[in-house]
Amino acid sequence: MRTPSIRTLLLLLVLAGSVPFAVVVGLSIYSDVQQSVDSTKTVMRTVLQTMVSNTGGKIGDARLVLERMAMRPLVRRVDPRHCDPALLGVHELSPGFTNISYTNAEGRMLCAAVPQAGGQPVHFGQTPWFRQFLRERRFLVSAPFLGPISGKLVVVMNAPIWDERRQLVGAVQLPLDLTAFDPKIPGELLPPGSRYGFFTEDGTLVWRNTDPGGLIGSQPSSDAIRMMVRVRQGEFEARGADGQMRHFFAVPMPQTGWIAYVGVPVSEMYESARERVITALAFALVAMGLLSLLAAAVARRIARPVDALEKAAQAVERGNLQVRAQVAGPREIAAVAQGFNTMIEAQQRNVQTLKSHLDELRVAATAFESQEGMMVTDADYRILRANRAMTVITGYTAEELIGQTPRMLRADPSDPAQYDEMWSTVMREGQWHGETLGRRKNGEVYPRRLSITAVRADDGRITHLVTSESDITARKAAEEEITRLAFFDPLTQLPNRRLLMDRLQHALVSSGRSRGHGALMFIDLDQFKTLNDTRGHDKGDKLLQQVAQRLAGCVREVDTVARLGGDEFVVMLEGLSQNAQEAAQQAEHVGEKILAWLRQPFLLDEDEVSSTPSIGVTLFVGRQTSIDELLKQADLAMYQSKAAGRNTLHFFDPTMQALVAERAAQEARLREALRERQFVLYYQPQLQGTDRVVGVEALVRWHHPQRGIVSPQEFITLAEETGLILPLGLWVLETACAQLAQWATRAATQHLTLAVNISPSQLRQADFVAQLQAILQRTGADPKRLKLELTESLLVSDVEHTIAKMTALQAQGVGFSLDDFGTGYSSLSYLKRLPLDQLKIDQSFVRDILVDPNDAAIARMVVVLAESLGLSVIAEGVEVEAQRELLAQLGCHAYQGYLFSRPLPLEEFEAFLRAA
Repeated sequence: MRTPSIRTLLLLLVLAGSVPFAVVVGLSIYSDVQQSVDSTKTVMRTVLQTMVSNTGGKIGDARLVLERMAMRPLVRRVDPRHCDPALLGVHELSPGFTNISYTNAEGRMLCAAVPQAGGQPVHFGQTPWFRQFLRERRFLVSAPFLGPISGKLVVVMNAPIWDERRQLVGAVQLPLDLTAFDPKIPGELLPPGSRYGFFTEDGTLVWRNTDPGGLIGSQPSSDAIRMMVRVRQGEFEARGADGQMRHFFAVPMPQTGWIAYVGVPVSEMYESARERVITALAFALVAMGLLSLLAAAVARRIARPVDALEKAAQAVERGNLQVRAQVAGPREIAAVAQGFNTMIEAQQRNVQTLKSHLDELRVAATAFESQEGMMVTDADYRILRANRAMTVITGYTAEELIGQTPRMLRADPSDPAQYDEMWSTVMREGQWHGETLGRRKNGEVYPRRLSITAVRADDGRITHLVTSESDITARKAAEEEITRLAFFDPLTQLPNRRLLMDRLQHALVSSGRSRGHGALMFIDLDQFKTLNDTRGHDKGDKLLQQVAQRLAGCVREVDTVARLGGDEFVVMLEGLSQNAQEAAQQAEHVGEKILAWLRQPFLLDEDEVSSTPSIGVTLFVGRQTSIDELLKQADLAMYQSKAAGRNTLHFFDPTMQALVAERAAQEARLREALRERQFVLYYQPQLQGTDRVVGVEALVRWHHPQRGIVSPQEFITLAEETGLILPLGLWVLETACAQLAQWATRAATQHLTLAVNISPSQLRQADFVAQLQAILQRTGADPKRLKLELTESLLVSDVEHTIAKMTALQAQGVGFSLDDFGTGYSSLSYLKRLPLDQLKIDQSFVRDILVDPNDAAIARMVVVLAESLGLSVIAEGVEVEAQRELLAQLGCHAYQGYLFSRPLPLEEFEAFLRAA
């Protein structure tokens, strides 16, 4: 085998040195490009989430407005003569609302907040979006088109209008300006040429950030659009309508089924890494060129003597022993000729050693320029070198750091104790690791993870110190966020149940050591659900936030204010007196302060609302009572406050526990009574004049197996609170109607009307009208002989639905009597709208009518009011003849009470009728 020449060996050496260098440069280029692409993709996902959140929220708000408007009574009548005035302000709720209107089922616009110019009629019946709405009969969002009234490019949101029989009678339309879909993405987030917007499921362009071709509302043809429609969700590269290749992310929007997308030009994704790639390539080419020039120069300087040496070696190999004698050159050439083989072997060893050292230096240099900040100091702590990551973290340039000491990077140079301990550890153990605070060039303090390692000479003397650090701001923030999510309520930022339990456990231990009392307050907002339902959950959330702020201002820093959920708050007071009575006074003082603060009006945006709390308090000392039992005691005391009329404070009393246990047992017995059919109806006659029985009121009684007849006062309230009033009320209606049907078959009883008390809970049921209609049909009772007695509490909430249900039943002949009139908060404006037949003078006015002029005046007022409204009047609780005579003088001639008869079982009542 022929031995390679010196020139060949030099070229091979250059190539061997260039390969690792090229690998390092290539890896650096790949890392930069990959980092740039990953950063761009992260921004694209963030933009896409922002689009879906912001625009989806606007669509959800608009949908909520439509569906609430579709439930309004005037809208459901779809009568152009009675337009709902609430339309006028709705389109001003959001800049994107260009109009709001509603049509009948044929698509003719009946009413609109902004009518057509010139009063021209508008008909949507033949539009594709209205035909689709008629087919699907649900909330729909149309494709974009030019609005006939606003003249803007809009989409129309449709919500169905249903009548009482759940038949489609029309639709509410809300044209939404396409500019409202702009999610307000800052332009600097995405590179030039980026596109983002929304497509419908069939590929119609709804909106995008720029539309130079005017394609909104059309179905552009491109690979990107076809890919989006097909995959609906995912990541892909495709060519857009403008012919440019982009990288896309797409997700479906849950509110509309549209496709939200973001596309970034593929070329721009690599733009940020291009400059560094060019620099790295240029550096690599220059380095390799220099190595090549060096190899050529060395070859020229050595080639001639080596050629001569080669010729001499070849001559010696051929056996020409005279060659050496003929060499007349310098001694160096003769010496090289004589030691040629030895020199070559030594040179090979040297080359291998040199390559090994070069690899180690390259690895060390690469490690030094890692993602962690690194710097090297001498034994006097003077900075000799700092890598690029250190300059990025601290804000100082390498020139500004070199020659200085690490003291300039301390957060608090005036407090050297920690740093003295740090350097002592390095001197003693050779290294130190830990977390500390640093200060950047701009003065910002940041948390950092620091590692210091000493470099020692052979004699053990420290020659250098190598420091590496990493900025752990993000990690610390993540830890704080995890802690906040785990232990704090996200709405009010108060401690949640988990943190409260932990603090309460510590408070019990501390109280046991000091023998000082603590107090636990359970706070519930009165009527919060009503405010939340009527004003919206956003207003409810703002109220809860303001309540949290006020509660925090009422206690000391050592106390705890927590939110358990909903409108329930807990205040834990620590360090109270060792005397139980004094501790109770201290807790009561704080409770009264909380009551006073929470009674003050709250300002929610531009609305002023009032809310009051009910507070329950229990004291604790040591671990005498478990945490769960303490919370239960405070909760029971709070319910005692509610039972006492709300807006007050009660301390826990052990008798409360007994009452709760008794209530639970009573509820169980009530459920058993329903199962075992232990209820019966009693009947109290209603008379016209003194002797003519014209009607009867059905009153439920509980026939207990051991106790006998149980009065309604003992179980009706409990049935209301537990929801058992619904099955009980249904049984009463069924039984009463069956009896009414039997009486209709007898001449002596067929003229009687039967009054049945209806609970507000029953009337609030959505299917109450259908239930009663089914009972009437099943029993065969005459609805004209049935009278439902309602209480005034129905007039303070849900009036519109109450009127609608009463009207539907009155149309079939069912009558209505307003019971306990004058004892509640009747609104005359609502009273005149109710389809009533009768007012009932409450027995509380009849009882003292002979001795109290006010009661007589009230009775007279009820009679006059009934006459003006065309209603009949009946007085209940008439017990003596003088009461009846005075009522007759006041104009009331129908009576019910013990003067005539107490409530009777069926057999006794029928006997009473025969005797009358």
